[in-house]
Amino acid sequence: MESKKLSKVVSTKLTAEDYDLCRKIAREYYINEKISSPSVSELTRLVLYRMLDTYRRKNIPSDAQHPSTFRLSKLPGN
Repeated sequence: MESKKLSKVVSTKLTAEDYDLCRKIAREYYINEKISSPSVSELTRLVLYRMLDTYRRKNIPSDAQHPSTFRLSKLPGN
């Protein structure tokens, strides 16, 4: 599969605590050579790639569930 430059930006708001946790995880992943730089952006790319890859491997047709009805599990405290 040929990689293409991303043309869309994914944006979200995180609490300061969640952002700090992402920075910590990114550093750990970088040290363990799972990502190429210790940045939250690089960690985000990895997480999205893995999520999309898992979804694709399940062979679920893209129209099986409308995106507005797709929900991730609720996180503790939310």
